[in-house]
Amino acid sequence: MALMAETVCLLENLNTSVGLEPAKSDMLINTSGVGSEGKSTREPKVGRGTPNSDYVRKLFLYWVTFILAVAHLVAHGYYLSYRFFLYCKYPKEILHAPWQLVLLSIDCCYFITALVAALDRVLPPSKRAELELDGHYFPKVDIFLPCCKEPTEVPQDSIIATLAMDYPQDRFRVVVLDDGEDDDLRDFCESKTEGIGDRLVYLRREKIPGKSQNFKCGNLNFGLEHSDSEYVVMMDADMILHPSFLQKLLPHIVNSPNIAFVQIPQAFYNSPLGDPLNDMTSMFSRILARRDTLGCATCVGTGAVFSRKHLDQIGGFQAQSITEDTATSYELFRQGFRSVYLDEKLQIGLSPWTFEGFVKQRARWAQGVIQHFRSTWRAMLGKDSKFNFTLKVFYCWHSAYYLMSIINFALVGTLFLGLTLRLDFHVGTPEEARTLLSKLAAALLLWRLSLLALWLEVPQPVVSRNRDESAVWWMAPYFVIMLFQTIFSYSSTFKFIPTSNIDRNASKESTSKLMKRLNQLRHVKFHITYSVVVMTLIIWRMYPVVTRYEFKECGESLYVISISYFLFTTCVHMMLPVTYILWPTGYKESERKSLMRFSKEGIPVFTPEDCHPKWHWCVIPYEALSYGTLIFWAGVYFATKSDWIRGYCNPEKI
Repeated sequence: MALMAETVCLLENLNTSVGLEPAKSDMLINTSGVGSEGKSTREPKVGRGTPNSDYVRKLFLYWVTFILAVAHLVAHGYYLSYRFFLYCKYPKEILHAPWQLVLLSIDCCYFITALVAALDRVLPPSKRAELELDGHYFPKVDIFLPCCKEPTEVPQDSIIATLAMDYPQDRFRVVVLDDGEDDDLRDFCESKTEGIGDRLVYLRREKIPGKSQNFKCGNLNFGLEHSDSEYVVMMDADMILHPSFLQKLLPHIVNSPNIAFVQIPQAFYNSPLGDPLNDMTSMFSRILARRDTLGCATCVGTGAVFSRKHLDQIGGFQAQSITEDTATSYELFRQGFRSVYLDEKLQIGLSPWTFEGFVKQRARWAQGVIQHFRSTWRAMLGKDSKFNFTLKVFYCWHSAYYLMSIINFALVGTLFLGLTLRLDFHVGTPEEARTLLSKLAAALLLWRLSLLALWLEVPQPVVSRNRDESAVWWMAPYFVIMLFQTIFSYSSTFKFIPTSNIDRNASKESTSKLMKRLNQLRHVKFHITYSVVVMTLIIWRMYPVVTRYEFKECGESLYVISISYFLFTTCVHMMLPVTYILWPTGYKESERKSLMRFSKEGIPVFTPEDCHPKWHWCVIPYEALSYGTLIFWAGVYFATKSDWIRGYCNPEKI
């Protein structure tokens, strides 16, 4: 209980310092006691009492992560300050080695990144009380199902599951918004309306040639034009909603004037075994759960309940980019509204079936983020915005995250040239160079420990761990290409191809499994080239160190070994998509039905356990790499600080 009290105090102080009020969705208050239709809206039942063991565990892990994150920031700052000190002490030496300034700039960027990441890590985990709607009042809800040329059976399953919602049948509708002109889907909806009236509505908007349709955003706004409900649900055509979806989400927004939407995480039933491509984005879900503490978790495009009156205040869903979910979220935040994020698995759907589809989906999301920033930064950061400092940081970092791909390339390129041309990475005397390396090793060691602690909060961490780190490296080439396309051909980035269409085109490739995989390797030719070139360089530089015992020149050899190991880890991450293509752990699109479960009535059903990534041996190498990196930097730190290494070093070169 003392631990909880300290956390509550921390949260209150943090909210006060950043100018945010805690989200108030856990209390639904109506002083009149009468709803919009004259029915009772007394305060719903709230499950309070002693915290369960799971929340106590989360609090414990929070404090461990908090301490390690702060320790890493201190160590990283100490390393940077010492580096500045050496640069000021030996300015002539630095002028003759300009690559040192490049590395310093990159280090500063990583330190800023660590500071931003720390904002999420210092936020304690939120504990949303379980709420229930009053038994006498159920608001009207329209569930929007936007479709665009998906295989017809996919939205059909979504419609069947949604119609079975555990909610008064006369208080919600399923509105199918068909942008793909699918006559089979229209016929299916018409056949389903018999006996259920207007609970299922099929709409197809007229597309005027030459006029922008704004893709999914325009389709959703078309749905708003045909809706008079108090709340609307945004979902994807392939998502299956849990029957309790409305019952669990609505209590957090009904009669809460400051809450604009409620969001839940995504999950996928066709995610490859071992989740090698990071379909689940488990860490992103953790980040949103932390940001829920301040009521600023963004929408993720599906599984969200929006208040219609709040959408009307901002002119509907926002069309400044092809990622209307985050654009709408930040516009609502700019107006001073807040969100609720429930970390419950209440929806499950499809991730891209093909590697090409996955990459293009992620690149499209990144394009949307850059578009949104270019279109809205003046309004979001201007004087009329109700953003406080924390929200401004989150908004800027939302785009800057993708710019880090360029920083990563700059780091790898500098170190690669350094090893190739035998550039000097020493600063000052050999002893000072060793001290600098020891401080870097300490910072990296604490960073690795903080990551391990952070991942303990994620279900099945052994499967999920390292996926974000790997994706940072192997997705970098695609993000860099996207950034240059956005800079030099901004208008072309608004072209939109549904992921289902990418998958469908990819499935038309050669029927031969071998030829199909060889064709797919064209998508990772950079990764293969990079890994071959870098590994060749590492072997070339490490061979004399190992065979001729040049490690006795400790100053140079320790740097060569450290840089070589770092580049080796990037090669391992870069090879992940290559190994996935050659030895795929995913499923075929024809297996979709077999991956689902159905009730006796033929309704798609799932449990929270179905939403977790599934084990596969492919996680073992990356788990070993994670701990290997921890051990390596611990060894470097010990080598630079202990006296035993002096016995293996040339005294004149220590």
